Amino acid sequence: MNKSSESKADSVKISEDVISKITESAVSGVDGVCGLAIPKKSPMSFLMSSFKPPVRIRMNGGSAEISVSIAVSDSCKVRSAAEKIQKQVKEDVQNMTGIAVTKVSVYVKDIIFGTE
Repeated sequence: MNKSSESKADSVKISEDVISKITESAVSGVDGVCGLAIPKKSPMSFLMSSFKPPVRIRMNGGSAEISVSIAVSDSCKVRSAAEKIQKQVKEDVQNMTGIAVTKVSVYVKDIIFGTE
């Protein structure tokens, strides 16, 4: 993930890793979300092409499409949490980087029981 996006002036480059960290921060602030959903696979899967990190960035010209996989608590209102994540990720990435976010896809991959 060491691709970067250039600003309109072509003098500032923003790494996809930075966009990913902004996304992680936005997700962590949403009630009912336990965090990113880390794939539960064997150590060998990390070496295979099928491994998908919990935050994926797709740059399309000067804009970004972001996909994020999350784990929620058993008391979470999933639709509401996903909508908050979409809004917060879009706002945070656009405000901090100036890169337009055209799409934020949220995938609920895990549920954690017994959290409060």
